[in-house]
Amino acid sequence: MRHATKSSGGFTLLELLISAAIGMVVIAAAAQLYSMSLQATMVTSQKAELQQDFRAASNLLQRDISMAGAGALGQQGIATNAVGLPAGTGINPVYPCSGLTTCNYIKSLPVAYPTTSPNVPFLYSIIPGYDLGITVNAAQGPTDIITLVSADVSLALNCYTAAIDTTGTVVTFQLPSPLPGTCVLPSTVTTPQALNAAVVGLQAGDMVLFGTAAVGVVTSAVTSCAPTGTNTACYTVTFAASDPGHINQPSATSGSLKQFVPTGATGATAIPVSAVRILAVTYYLDISPFDGVTPRLMRIQNGRTPAPVAENVAYLKFTYDVNNGGVVDANQASLPAGTTPSMITKVNIAHMSMRSQELVSGGYKGMDGYQGLDLQTSISARNMTSQQEYPITGSSY
Repeated sequence: MRHATKSSGGFTLLELLISAAIGMVVIAAAAQLYSMSLQATMVTSQKAELQQDFRAASNLLQRDISMAGAGALGQQGIATNAVGLPAGTGINPVYPCSGLTTCNYIKSLPVAYPTTSPNVPFLYSIIPGYDLGITVNAAQGPTDIITLVSADVSLALNCYTAAIDTTGTVVTFQLPSPLPGTCVLPSTVTTPQALNAAVVGLQAGDMVLFGTAAVGVVTSAVTSCAPTGTNTACYTVTFAASDPGHINQPSATSGSLKQFVPTGATGATAIPVSAVRILAVTYYLDISPFDGVTPRLMRIQNGRTPAPVAENVAYLKFTYDVNNGGVVDANQASLPAGTTPSMITKVNIAHMSMRSQELVSGGYKGMDGYQGLDLQTSISARNMTSQQEYPITGSSY
């Protein structure tokens, strides 16, 4: 009779080594797959963030560009597309300005308005700023800025009558009864707003266009005054010569509010034209002060504090289609000789390049780098006419 014997055999050392090697290969492969998955997730997240920033920036840019000239300066030639600013010895209007202290937002320096002969600065509906911005990437060179001007229909300033005192620095607005024919209220507004209202009223830094002849900048809080005659409300607005953009210049030979005051007049004299608040919006790039590295797209409106629109915008360039005597010169980075911004019919965002917040390791050819996207689109000003870009000859119309 046989007895079963219990085997005392096990894995040999070689078998253990082979098993361990196979296990390490499997673990290494799993770790590699996990790392690749994390990297892919990060890239996807960064792409989504870039696209979201793109939408935010492009929506604002397209809205402001399409509104350029609407309800204010117009788009039909220099007579209606621009207004002359104060000119004279030592007078140099500049932008963009914030509050009552500084205009130094473009490379820490102010920007001068474009001029026409004989060196008269003009406020245009569209003001190009070729190569005036900061340089983020030395290989790409300087970025562009752009300024867009339109009427602010949210404030019914055209419902008021205005009177300028003989100094050309104080304007009295009164609300007549009945309202004048120039009074056009927004659909959601039943009565003209108070000019000293905290949110929608005139604020320090706001720009006001009087007719088509002069622009003034509000320099202090609006105060109430006693209405006269049949007027129902009265407000006093100061346009002192202390604004940082040097727009208020009562001593200027042209372009000042004082031009509305007849020679020899005393006290306040009625202005025979209506007034409207205008929005002057400038887009530019700067570097975030939080880390001193991240580039971002900024938007500044009138005298408000500049606001960031999107981070990691590393390049911004514009070109323009210009109607030059019936011939459209397309994609002009800087305007051709003999043309002015009043001839612009279309704004082309040639490049709005964005990069990811963080470096991606092992990207193209194993090198580290940023994810990137580039926007290119064209926007026409809302009140640009077909006749302007496509002139009709030999027609009686």
